[in-house]
Amino acid sequence: MSTNTIKQPSIQRLFIQLLQTNRLQHAYLFEGKMGTGKKDMAKYVAKGLFCIEQTGEPCQNCHACNRIETKQHPDVVEVEPDGQSIKIGQIRELKEAFTKSGLESRKKIVIVEDVEKMTNQAANSLLKFLEEPDGDILVILLTTARHRLLPTILSRCQLIHFPQLSKKMQRENLEAAGLSEDRAALLSQLTADTTEALELAENDTLKELIPVVWKWFSFIFKKDGQSFVFVHTDIMPLVKDKKDHMRTLDLLLILLQDILNSQVSEDYAVAYLKHKSAIQKMADSVSIVSLAHMMEHVLTAKKQLESNVAAQGVFEDCTLQLMTIMTDEH
Repeated sequence: MSTNTIKQPSIQRLFIQLLQTNRLQHAYLFEGKMGTGKKDMAKYVAKGLFCIEQTGEPCQNCHACNRIETKQHPDVVEVEPDGQSIKIGQIRELKEAFTKSGLESRKKIVIVEDVEKMTNQAANSLLKFLEEPDGDILVILLTTARHRLLPTILSRCQLIHFPQLSKKMQRENLEAAGLSEDRAALLSQLTADTTEALELAENDTLKELIPVVWKWFSFIFKKDGQSFVFVHTDIMPLVKDKKDHMRTLDLLLILLQDILNSQVSEDYAVAYLKHKSAIQKMADSVSIVSLAHMMEHVLTAKKQLESNVAAQGVFEDCTLQLMTIMTDEH
């Protein structure tokens, strides 16, 4: 993703003002769901402090900005979980590094990702660091689970909530990152995390799976018995693990949502953009009640997969249930 793409413009404006007026607090907690831009904003603030332009708004192109982007700036330290957790040794190393003078300035910044994954010992050690900062240090903590943090840590940080991005903004971010309009439309529905969406865009299995799911549902919608054979011949050879199995049903669910939402508005931005006209025709020939029942069956199928029921049986049963609904519809 472009380093110039900011997902939360209102929060961006807030920090530009704080940087320009030299009113930054010493500790912030950025909380919000994955993909809402917390890490990007933390790096943006760091760049604003160290950018050679010193305007409050980082230029994104100078030596300092580039080094922060590539994790090479000596006075900006990023901490992330080592395995499943952030351990006390990581916090001790951080404190040791930050008791030394900044290599290039008095200012020092630490960004802690997934801070809710700290061990109790690490959390208590960080708490002391927040209570007694040594020098001109800015601490930015990132979390998707604020409720898992110690109340004492919460009380020492300025909370900044990162709201979930609109689907429109997610699509625009993905297009700005180089994805085609149709790929951005679908991936913005599949995940709210821009980084994950860009990784999925390079996933060969997903590239093949998208048209396969469309064809599968087209058979189901026409009440074509080939839909059962299709599970065996085209879907199962393609999907290798539970993640692929879940993604298959997610793609089916997104398609049903496209049809349902197209009943409400012809201007709805469908995820299956290549098939917009066909989706509108489907929307004109099936009831909202039937679509709701179909979506319930897909969600039930997902629960079965989570319970380790064999994927082929789940897909075949889902096919039967959806075809039965389509038969009753007409």
